[in-house]
Amino acid sequence: MRYKPSIAFDRMSGSAKGVTASSNKGAIFIRSRGTGSKKKTADQSIIKTIFRHLTQSWKTLSPSQLNQWNQAAKSQSGRRVLGQKAQLTGSNLYLRLNFWVVRCGGQPLTTPPELTGVEQPAAATAAISTSSFILRLNQPPQQPGLKLVLMATAPQTVGTITGVGRGSTFCDPLNPTAGAINLMQPYQAKFGTLNESKPKVFLRYFYVNPITGEKSGEQLITPIFIPGTPVQYRLEVGTPDPVMGTVTNAGITLYPESAVVTVRATATQNYTFRKWTDGNTSNPRVIVMDRDYSITPEFVYDQHYRLTAVVSPSNRGEIVGRGSYRPGETAHLVAQAAAGWQFDHWQDQPTNYNPERDVVMNSDITLTAVFVAIRSSYDLFWNPNVYGFGTIESEVDCGTFDRGDEVVLTAVPRDSNYEFVRWNDGNTQNPRTLVANRDYDLIAEFRHRTETKNLSVDANYGQTTGSGTYHLGDLVEISVTPDQGFHLVHWDDDEDQTSLVRRFYLERTTPRFIEAILESDATYHVHVECDPPEAATVTGCVDAAHYEAEVEIDINVNPGWRIAEWSDDRYFDGDHRNITVYEDTDLTVYLEEIEPDDD
Repeated sequence: MRYKPSIAFDRMSGSAKGVTASSNKGAIFIRSRGTGSKKKTADQSIIKTIFRHLTQSWKTLSPSQLNQWNQAAKSQSGRRVLGQKAQLTGSNLYLRLNFWVVRCGGQPLTTPPELTGVEQPAAATAAISTSSFILRLNQPPQQPGLKLVLMATAPQTVGTITGVGRGSTFCDPLNPTAGAINLMQPYQAKFGTLNESKPKVFLRYFYVNPITGEKSGEQLITPIFIPGTPVQYRLEVGTPDPVMGTVTNAGITLYPESAVVTVRATATQNYTFRKWTDGNTSNPRVIVMDRDYSITPEFVYDQHYRLTAVVSPSNRGEIVGRGSYRPGETAHLVAQAAAGWQFDHWQDQPTNYNPERDVVMNSDITLTAVFVAIRSSYDLFWNPNVYGFGTIESEVDCGTFDRGDEVVLTAVPRDSNYEFVRWNDGNTQNPRTLVANRDYDLIAEFRHRTETKNLSVDANYGQTTGSGTYHLGDLVEISVTPDQGFHLVHWDDDEDQTSLVRRFYLERTTPRFIEAILESDATYHVHVECDPPEAATVTGCVDAAHYEAEVEIDINVNPGWRIAEWSDDRYFDGDHRNITVYEDTDLTVYLEEIEPDDD
């Protein structure tokens, strides 16, 4: 019932002839105190344990310490009851302050602290969904080191309850933050799940100083569970210096729980993205909104990349031009052979026989110059790319030649329907003179003038290149870039091909459709158990199956038992399952005994 405001009923005052009073937004409510409940909760046990410990520790104080507490209590007063102020005793003050000191993890104070007061909590917002119960302070406390204490009622009806001052703690004191605090797990552990019939919670919060035990005033908030309405989390993306770079989704935006947001940082010229302020280095960054986020991209100026150049075999030459370069700079390398040796090729470009090379520096790069000993003889070999498209004419056959010998090669197309394109090292001379000063393995590239083939290159969970229309005989390069979290297993036309980049000459027998087979880096387990375990055994369980893998499970039923149902399908009683893996899977097979008179 409503009661006229009076100093006789201050907030949470009690013991007025069986009546408890409390205030709610300026109005005073009273109710019968009732007889209480004998049910003990974990919180009550914690509180009783603390007070029992403090009561014992009070008895261990020295006379001087007791006197200090009694003197300090004279300047304090207790809760007003029926218009009167209660005078605290030293033990009252000792218990009142030390309760919060101990509750926050500290040791009881033996002497009274200097009481300076505690900052009043700022207003807050709260929201409840099926999976979250968030509280967000509009502003964190300015006073350092404070703890946030939360007290709540069990789920209530929408109407205002009498005695709104009721409520109990359901979690340990928290560190106050400007971000969202999810209270669902500890709240459900104590009070259960909110529902449409009882969707309302009366939530009180205040600060305590864990050093002195002082307590601030309280704030009241009443979040309501609305079915189908997700809570919202805040994404705050800071704007970087525009000279360094830009970022998408800048500013503060609210997103519903579980929303997926992609944020991309783009560096300007001469700058490089380094990381986000929370330490994450992914860019672009995919954020699943399960809490508040506050991030800003960090860029670095004048990033230097290192060009490392080594010689193979070691000590058989040197490379001029190695060192550090700014992003985008061009490094000029010159490979110089030692006496008795000669430059042969660059290891990453086997057909590049030029000892000089330019490299654009956009990352750290390591290159290897391959040198070979000057020999008295060398091996020279040549072949067409596709037999039947053309031939290579020479006065001599392939083989071993003395150093300095010359061989003239002429690439001759089969007929007017074919044409010579180039040699595989990029040389287009025809005829061509080879000098035996290193080993050669040349391919004359022919192609059909008019006959073409459409080639389709594809992959699930990755991006591919190389699809298009080619002339028969063309050198084709295809590649695949797996999505994050996936890797290449092989190409479907040749299980021995496991390279991300492939080069081949297009022939009539080349398949029109080529797929890169990718699989997830992540693995999942498939576990099946029997209930009761003595009724059957299970074979086929795996601990590390890749995404979309097929796992066969067999249930070997012991005599006298039969399968009743599976935990994921009550109507299935088979003893064999083919399970396609998409996530960790845990299943139970329920079995029942066969009665003697059963068929």
